[in-house]
Amino acid sequence: MNARDDAIAINLYIGQRVRARRKAMNIRQKALASALGISYQQLQKYENGKNRMSAAKLWIVAHQLGVPVGWFYPGE
Repeated sequence: MNARDDAIAINLYIGQRVRARRKAMNIRQKALASALGISYQQLQKYENGKNRMSAAKLWIVAHQLGVPVGWFYPGE
């Protein structure tokens, strides 16, 4: 794997963790998206790993979902 492939893989992993935590908390996509100030379509792109989430946005997501930022990364 190269750096680009690694970045794509981590974006997908983070998105999967966001979706899993959101579902575990029984939060709808539209509700979380609204809390983040984004469209639910943008949240879908984050969850599917299609778009990269900025560090600032990930921090806000972590706060909304009640987990530390590190929770979204492998090994945490």
